[in-house]
Amino acid sequence: MRSRWLHTGVALALFNLLTFQPFNLHAAPPNRVAGSGMGGNSPYATDAYPGFDGLDDLPKPEKKERSWIWFLRAKYDTPAEQMAYAQQMEAEGSLRAARRGYDSLVREWPASPEAPKAQLALAMLLAKKCMDYDDAFEALEYMLDFYPRECDYLELVNYEYQLVNLMIKEKKTFLGMSFTSTRVCRQHYESIVRRAPGASYVPETMLKIADLREQEDQYEEAVQVYATLASKFPSTPEARAATYLEARARMWLCRRLSYNRPRCKDTLNYLDMAMKRVPDLDQIDELKTWRSELAQHLSEDAYAQAKFYDTKQRTRHAALTAWERFLKDYPDSPHAEEARARIEALKIK
Repeated sequence: MRSRWLHTGVALALFNLLTFQPFNLHAAPPNRVAGSGMGGNSPYATDAYPGFDGLDDLPKPEKKERSWIWFLRAKYDTPAEQMAYAQQMEAEGSLRAARRGYDSLVREWPASPEAPKAQLALAMLLAKKCMDYDDAFEALEYMLDFYPRECDYLELVNYEYQLVNLMIKEKKTFLGMSFTSTRVCRQHYESIVRRAPGASYVPETMLKIADLREQEDQYEEAVQVYATLASKFPSTPEARAATYLEARARMWLCRRLSYNRPRCKDTLNYLDMAMKRVPDLDQIDELKTWRSELAQHLSEDAYAQAKFYDTKQRTRHAALTAWERFLKDYPDSPHAEEARARIEALKIK
C-alpha cells in the first residue's frame, strides 16, 4: 500500500512540474551578439568568415537601462513629449541636450513606438552634426540589434559602411598620433560583412579587412581573408587583386619564419595555382620571381639534408636514400651532378 502511494506521489509531482510554470520558468532568450544581424532567423547574418574575429571577440551592444543619474533621465512623462523635446533641442542646435533627450527616451520607454525613431535620430545626429562616426556606428549597431524590424536593415548597414570609410579617411590625430583604432575599424567592417554578405561592397570591404590585418602584422589572418574573398567572389576585380595580395602575404610569412619548409612548399603550390588560374595577372613576373626564390631555397635545403645523411654517423642506406630523393625532386639543381656521382659511389660500396 505504501509503495502504491509513493508511486502516485511521484507521478503527481511530475505532472505538476510539466503542467505548471511557477514564477518565470521559461527558456531564456538567446543573447544578442554584435554583428549577427536579426538573430538566428536573419536572412543576412552569417559568421562563416575565416580570418575574422570570432563573434565572442566583438563588442556587444548592451540593452540600455534607465539611468540612475537624475539629469540623464527623461524630462517629460511620456515618450511622445520626450521625442518632441529632443527634436526641438536638435533644431535649436543644442546637440548635447538633443543627444541626451533621444538616449533617455530609449532607456525609459524601450518598447514604445518612439524608441526606434529616437535611436535612429540619435545615430543620425552623431553622424551628421556631431561628426562622431564611431559613436554613430555603435548607435546604428544598437538599432540593428534591438529594432531590426523597425528600420530598413540593409540601408542602415550600407550607411555603417560609409561611416567606417569616413573614420579611416578622417582619422583623429593629436601630436601626430592617431586615435582611430585599426582594430576597431576592422571589426566594424567585419560586422558589416556579416550583416549583409550579399551587398555589392562586400568584396571591397574584405580587401580593406585584410589590409587592416596586415597593418597589425597579422598576416596569417590576412591570408585567410584573401582566400575567402577569392572563394566567395571569384569573378570580381577584388578577387583578382586578392590573388596577388595573398601571394605577397604568404611570402612575407615565409621570409619572417626563416623559410619554414612546409610553409614554403604550401606557398610554392599556391603560386603555381595562382599563375595557372590568373595567367594574365599584372604582377605575374613578381609571382614567378617568388616561385624561383622558394624553389631555390627548397633545393638548397634538400641538398643540405642529403649532405647531413651522408656522414660517418649515418648508414650507407640512409645516405643513398637521401641523395636519390634529392635528385628525384630537384633534377635541375646545380648539385645534381654531385648527387649522381655520390649515388654511384654509394652503390659500389
